Amino acid sequence: MALNSKKIKSKGGNFVEQALLPVDNYPARVVQVIDLGLQDGGEWKGEKKPPVNKLYITYELVDSFMQDAEGNDVEDKPRWISEELNMFSPDADKAKCNQRYKSIDPELVYDYNWAELVESPCYVMVAHKQSKDKTYANVGIVTPYIVSKRNPELPPLVNPAKVFDLGEPDMEVFNALPEWLQDKIKGNLEYTGSPLEELLGGKPKASKKAKPEPVEEEEEADTDEEW
Repeated sequence: MALNSKKIKSKGGNFVEQALLPVDNYPARVVQVIDLGLQDGGEWKGEKKPPVNKLYITYELVDSFMQDAEGNDVEDKPRWISEELNMFSPDADKAKCNQRYKSIDPELVYDYNWAELVESPCYVMVAHKQSKDKTYANVGIVTPYIVSKRNPELPPLVNPAKVFDLGEPDMEVFNALPEWLQDKIKGNLEYTGSPLEELLGGKPKASKKAKPEPVEEEEEADTDEEW
C-alpha cells in the first residue's frame, strides 16, 4: 500500500453543490444542541471582550431537501442550518440566546434547559448575509410553531437528534461531529483538565490559575454555518 496519499488515485465523490437557501420562513425542528464551552470573546471596536459560554444550535428544515445531480429532492437528506449563540443567564431577558429559547419553548416547559429542546418544532426565517463577495444563508429569526388546524403536527426528524454537554461528554456524539466543530470544542478555555480531554487521552492536571469568568452582557457576534 502506498504511504504517500498523493500516489493514490482519486475515486471522485458524489457531492453535489447545493443552491443557496432562499430567504423564506421554514418549518423546522431542532436537531442538534452542542455545548461549545467557554470561548474567547474576541474584540469589539478594538477592545478585548471577556470570554463567553457558547452554544451551537442546528435546525432541520422539514420541507427543504438536498438535491441530487439532476435537481431532484433527496427526501432522506433535509437541509440543515445552524447558528452559534452566546449564553447568558435567563435574567438577561433581551439576550438573543434567551429570545431564541422562548421562541422554541414559549411556555418554558423545560425551564431554559436547552438539552430538552431537540426535536422541538419552530419556524426558522432564513436571511442572506454578504461576506467577501460571497452570500451565505444565516438564521435570521426563529418563531414558535403552534400546532393547530392550519398548522398540522410536523413530521419527525429524519436525522437522529444530538446533544453534547461538556459536563458529561458523550463520545459517540462528539466523534460524529465534523472535525472543525470538534476542534472548536477542544479549543474552549476550560478544555485543559476537563472530562473531554481525559476521554480523548489527555492527562488532566489541577490548575492553580483562576478560571476566566464568562461575560454577562448582551452584545453578541454570530457565526452561522449550514451543513
